[in-house]
Amino acid sequence: MSTIRRAANGIRAVLTDPIERRAYASRLKWLMNGSEGVPAWSLEYRAGLTGRFAMYVERIAPDDEILRHCPDECGAHAPLSHLYERRFVYQLEKTVASTASGATLICGSAQPPYFVRESISWPFESILSHGLDVPTTSQATTTIAEPSTIFPTTANYYHWLIEELPLVLRAHKVDPNTQLIVFEGGITDRHRIVANQLGLSLKPAPIVARLDQQLLPGRASDSWFIHPTDLGNLQDLGNALASNSRSPTSDQLYISRRFSRRALPGEEQLEDLLADNGFRVLHLEAMSWCDQINAFVSAKVIAGAHGAGLANLAFTMPGATLIELTNGHMFNRCFEWIAHVGGHNYRPIELDYSQESRELTQLAAKILGAR
Repeated sequence: MSTIRRAANGIRAVLTDPIERRAYASRLKWLMNGSEGVPAWSLEYRAGLTGRFAMYVERIAPDDEILRHCPDECGAHAPLSHLYERRFVYQLEKTVASTASGATLICGSAQPPYFVRESISWPFESILSHGLDVPTTSQATTTIAEPSTIFPTTANYYHWLIEELPLVLRAHKVDPNTQLIVFEGGITDRHRIVANQLGLSLKPAPIVARLDQQLLPGRASDSWFIHPTDLGNLQDLGNALASNSRSPTSDQLYISRRFSRRALPGEEQLEDLLADNGFRVLHLEAMSWCDQINAFVSAKVIAGAHGAGLANLAFTMPGATLIELTNGHMFNRCFEWIAHVGGHNYRPIELDYSQESRELTQLAAKILGAR
């Protein structure tokens, strides 16, 4: 049944969501043609080259290279480390870009238009499997003359919050007046809230646009390793947005997935057990974004099953405890790493969602014992 449901959701997305429709079309394109005919370069690989390969771009606001490790007291008891590459914000001229993903072509050099590696977070090779929508010059029917930064419209909340939003915050620090370009079919309340907090307006645009001047915050291969600088910027934003909320707060939060397709069996009963022991149960899908942020900013203990809602830990002040209910079939270490970079304690509880979670009293005791 789950396979049928996933297929139905995919068909529905293709029919109703222009971004998903382009992504599926892109997958088919890559399956049929591969990467032939799509030049791709890293701006850093081309730094210092001369002649026909010279690429003169302005590099500003560099981040230093950083190597981070799991702390010795990591609750996962497994080593994890990451090397953050040096990043720049680039001032580019004459580009064609996807206003949904930020994928960018350089069109102002002696070379034919080529894809900028730093404009996406995935390794270029993964385009073959993920179907990233690489724009083409023929698709650009609108030209934007003002200096602009793209505010991506990624549907997945985790990737939007951890990878896409930090780009805008970095660009804004470099140039507080840069215009925010957004795909007109993907603007959400979150986009409007951020723009309002930064004192900027959003400029709706077609999914592919030609930009005379683009401020591009460069990415590295950090698809779920949040950069320490970006985390600090998110915490600053969270503090500012939390002041706009009047929702109640609590030191202890349980992030429920009861109304999602990956809910724990018997989760309603688990909520009751935790609520009786001081936890505030949150159903994030029923909350405004500012109310979610307000809840996470001041929390001291956050518990919940692996899922995008835990990404809001990025707004939490250092020193909290994250209790993550993990499932070996649907698990990576992204929330653990946010906890490490954010200065939090990480406490995983491994379980089989279909079996162990039915022992609700024991599971509740494990969560309470991990606080």
